[in-house]
Amino acid sequence: MSRVLERQIVRNYIYPVFQSPPVDLKFDDQFAFRPTGSTTAALTTLLDSVTIKLASNDYVRVFAFDFTKAFDTVNHSSLMYRLAKTNLPDAVYNLIQGCFNSRNHRTKLQGEVSELLDILASVVQGSGLGPAAYVINAGNAKKSHSSCPEQR
Repeated sequence: MSRVLERQIVRNYIYPVFQSPPVDLKFDDQFAFRPTGSTTAALTTLLDSVTIKLASNDYVRVFAFDFTKAFDTVNHSSLMYRLAKTNLPDAVYNLIQGCFNSRNHRTKLQGEVSELLDILASVVQGSGLGPAAYVINAGNAKKSHSSCPEQR
């Protein structure tokens, strides 16, 4: 039941944020987990960008990263900070915050139980909010070195 509610929140509140994000969040270079995103769209954009750059350069460097554990990198406090900048209704923001905050875990090994620890990053596997949370968290990714050219 919670996944159904999460998917409705994503469809009705998060997807509109992707269409008109706050000034400091950028989603136009994010292709995954969006209604209009796909691997084909990402590859087409990459091919177009490389082709344009090859018109005026002898070669183009493309760096590819494996984001296999990307959902483990979603820091809850930074996600909430970015979500607070959007125009989400307070009730929806509070509901999303409740999904990510106050989660904890412990480990049991050979009859010994560890201390209860808070989970401060990651999303619940299979959740409806997880993929959208990753996109929002990555929404302010940008170049960090002055030698990197601007993206088109």
